[in-house]
Order: sequence, then structure tokens, then C-alpha cells
Amino acid sequence: MTLSPLSVTTVAGVTVGTFPAEADASNASAIRDQLLHLIGAGTGPLVLDLTATEFCDCACVGAILRAGREAAVRRTRICLALPPAGPVRRIAAMTGLDRHLPVTTSVAGAGRTLGAVPG
Repeated sequence: MTLSPLSVTTVAGVTVGTFPAEADASNASAIRDQLLHLIGAGTGPLVLDLTATEFCDCACVGAILRAGREAAVRRTRICLALPPAGPVRRIAAMTGLDRHLPVTTSVAGAGRTLGAVPG
């Protein structure tokens, strides 16, 4: 039995995928697969919540970018919720991730960006 790296909830019509504290090469492929499954299942608007993630490497960034491309193909709206400062925010800026997907500092902000207001 494989554990899912993302905790998935639905709030106000928005699917929220909460990332683990560490998102790196050890779990990036499972994260990518889980995101692609959610997008393929037609779950609707999707928030990727990294607000409590303390470490994110290039493998995880690649998984997020791949999910973003699939979301665009399937016309699924997607938004990142990132901490306002710290390593995850810096890696998003350094890799250009924050230029490929909309970014807010909270799940509620991401929900507003996607047209809903999750709590």
C-alpha cells in the first residue's frame, strides 16, 4: 500500500491538495501522479497548498509544472498557495514557478483567485 503524499480536501467547490513538509525527489513522482489523477478526474479548480511546506526541490517544481501543463490542456484552473517568505517562496521565484501559475499566500486567497472562497 502506497501512502498518498498530498492530503486532499474539497472546500467551497475547490479541491485543495496540501503538500507534505518536505517535497523532494523522494516523493515528487508520487506527488506528480496524484496531481495528474486529480486533474484527470475533473475535480474542478485546484489549489496546491504549500503554505506549510518547509522544503521543495527541483523535482517537486517539475511535478508542479507538469501538473500545470496538464491543467491547461484540460482547462482546469490551478493556483499555488505559498508561504509569504522562506525557502519554498525563494525556490518558486528562482525557478520561475511563480510566473507559470498564479500564486497567493493562503488557501483562501487561492480560492478567491479561482472564483471561490475556501475557508
